[in-house]
Amino acid sequence: MYNEFFVPYPIIETERLKLRMVRKTDAEDLYELCRRPETSRFSLWSPHESLKETREFINYQISLYRKRKCMFFVVEEKLSGRVIGTCSYVSMDSDYKMAEIGYSILSDIWNHGFATEVAEALCGYAFDRIRVQRVFARLLPQNTASARVLLKLGFEFEGRAKNGFYYNGRVDDVDIYAITDEMYFESRK
Repeated sequence: MYNEFFVPYPIIETERLKLRMVRKTDAEDLYELCRRPETSRFSLWSPHESLKETREFINYQISLYRKRKCMFFVVEEKLSGRVIGTCSYVSMDSDYKMAEIGYSILSDIWNHGFATEVAEALCGYAFDRIRVQRVFARLLPQNTASARVLLKLGFEFEGRAKNGFYYNGRVDDVDIYAITDEMYFESRK
């Protein structure tokens, strides 16, 4: 499956954005995103403490690509060429035809529709190209902004997994939102 849909690595374009493979030259823009506590507050990663840490992260993603295991994208704003976010297929199950998505946008530009555009692009590629039957996202209950993004795209709240989140000694509940291929294609009519 990976070779069919991620080799060569896809570029997913929207009206304002380009979702593409990370490059070493993205280090400074990516560090600006990853160093901010508000950006990682609801994620499974801690703020980057140095540009060196961001460069190591980029090298790690590139190594995953070489091993045919990378499903991580940077979000580039077409107008400026600046990296303003990241997104990924957190997991992909070809047997059950499911994909989990995740995304993060630079806090300076929250509430401008970029997260919605990114999530919609990931769904489009998953449903239209990969032909999954279900896309889902797991959110901390406090992440109401992401919940609004997903609901706007037609995802439904499916439930809460008690103590479903563990990171750096922190345990929390996780809310699950999902959309099926039938729901997705129906909403596009």
